[in-house]
Amino acid sequence: MKILEYFIYLILKFLNILPQNIQNLIGKALGKIFYKKLDERREIARWNLKKCFPEKTDEEISTILKLSFIRLGESLFEFLNAFWASDKKLKKLIINFDEIKNITEDLDKSKGKLLLFMHTPNLDLVVRVASLFMPVSGMARTQSNKIVDNLFKASRKKFTERIFEPNEILELLNFLKNGKACLYAPDQDYGYKGSIFVDFFGNKALTVKFPFLAAKRANCDVYLFSTRKKGFRYHVALEKLLLKKENVKEDLKIINSKIEEYILSNPENYLWFHRRFKNRPESEAPFYPSDLLRKRT
Repeated sequence: MKILEYFIYLILKFLNILPQNIQNLIGKALGKIFYKKLDERREIARWNLKKCFPEKTDEEISTILKLSFIRLGESLFEFLNAFWASDKKLKKLIINFDEIKNITEDLDKSKGKLLLFMHTPNLDLVVRVASLFMPVSGMARTQSNKIVDNLFKASRKKFTERIFEPNEILELLNFLKNGKACLYAPDQDYGYKGSIFVDFFGNKALTVKFPFLAAKRANCDVYLFSTRKKGFRYHVALEKLLLKKENVKEDLKIINSKIEEYILSNPENYLWFHRRFKNRPESEAPFYPSDLLRKRT
């Protein structure tokens, strides 16, 4: 296993030193290959897009779908930048770095900051970019593939204070109570426990309650943190979410609505091929056709 890991590291290291225009060409080519070869994921993404954008034509859906897979291919090199690029290099890639730096320096140091982000293709780059503005931690599940899990952990540990496991919620809350900043992605179906159904693009989606609980119990501020690719560079956004901390469903509606706003302005930069709507309210028919449901053994 170690020999294979070292071999993969060498390949990735080589890819990382390629000129950016070459990386971009390879990334686009990979995306086109993914689109053709990942049949099930492509059709899950197509179904999600159709259900979330019923007003769009099949041609418009296909355009977004193809672009989203191209972004997936490009994200390999964004992961490599997250892993190996220097802070100096990354700062130059951020169009509005000084603006966001000034905003973060004015934040209340005594209050925790829960930085919500989304499952975009360049997820690891988003985490790395956040670390340029403040010390951050995060939560991550163990990957089923050991090599991939080791790569991700090695990358994320380089630029985060701590990586929490999903069962370390209390430790994460204490972290926030002490004025720390933590990244958290709330936009997937994590199962019924700790989640409720909230509308997402007009469809009921299990939405994790943790951001509401963190804001209430840790008295932390909640933000939506995002990066948007602009050519070879990125525009960063940090928006404070005005949660009322009184009604869980109402606050989660605010969060989902803000995520929708981001996606609407940049639909190709989202991981549509996850089964976001896999679990349904009691007695409701399955969201996905039977051939797109995960096969249980």
